[in-house]
Amino acid sequence: MSAGPLSRVLAEVGAGTPTLTQMARNLGLDEEVVRAAVEHLVRSGRIESRELSLGCPPSGCGSCAVASGGGGCGHPDVVAGRRPGLVMLSLTRSNG
Repeated sequence: MSAGPLSRVLAEVGAGTPTLTQMARNLGLDEEVVRAAVEHLVRSGRIESRELSLGCPPSGCGSCAVASGGGGCGHPDVVAGRRPGLVMLSLTRSNG
């Protein structure tokens, strides 16, 4: 019997696969399936998700080196009110 998507995604995190896109490619799964699996694993406490202090500055586009002329970078997440950035996923230890 083959492992399900959650186990396979968990193994990819453990292997240090750097992006959801690469995980999806390695596993032959749709990226949205991988994203949903990661979100479930975070909610269930199997992995930890932590935003790294890179990407958009907390003070907004006005202090961003990428923004030119005050118009911002136009990144879809910024336009939608979300701050894009890197997220680190790490395995958590099981207490049982």
